[in-house]
Amino acid sequence: MFGSAFFSRLNIGPCIIALLLGSLVIAAPIVNAKGRPPRAVFLILPDAITPPTVNIEAEALGAGRYRLSLDTTEFMFTELCVPEAEAVPVGHAHVHVNGEKVASAYFPTVEIGPLAPGTHVIDVVLRGQDHRPIVGRDGLAQGVLSITVPHGQT
Repeated sequence: MFGSAFFSRLNIGPCIIALLLGSLVIAAPIVNAKGRPPRAVFLILPDAITPPTVNIEAEALGAGRYRLSLDTTEFMFTELCVPEAEAVPVGHAHVHVNGEKVASAYFPTVEIGPLAPGTHVIDVVLRGQDHRPIVGRDGLAQGVLSITVPHGQT
């Protein structure tokens, strides 16, 4: 009476999956917190550490693609990610174009695009090894650059 054909006709497979995923969402904070308060949203550097900076340079590669050079001070790029990072300026960068993340940079050079013709704001935020944005005594460790992609480049 209640074989697989019965459930197929009711089309409740997606409902069961949704219920299972919903229970994971409810349990995840309990499991992740491990009984401790949640970690901070930002990786805040002690005042004794010189805050890192990042300057962005963009090289047009054609067809709306760009190579970004991330010139940093007081920061070391690494591919190594950890669940909880120490408050040191070591990690990677997230690259956003017009507010949308388009790349992670584990080295000081990264390619993006193709970008549509027009003006775009590129925002690079330095992040710790646990993906939290780095904040020093001068604020968020980030660089911003505006570029204009000419028409006929895509």
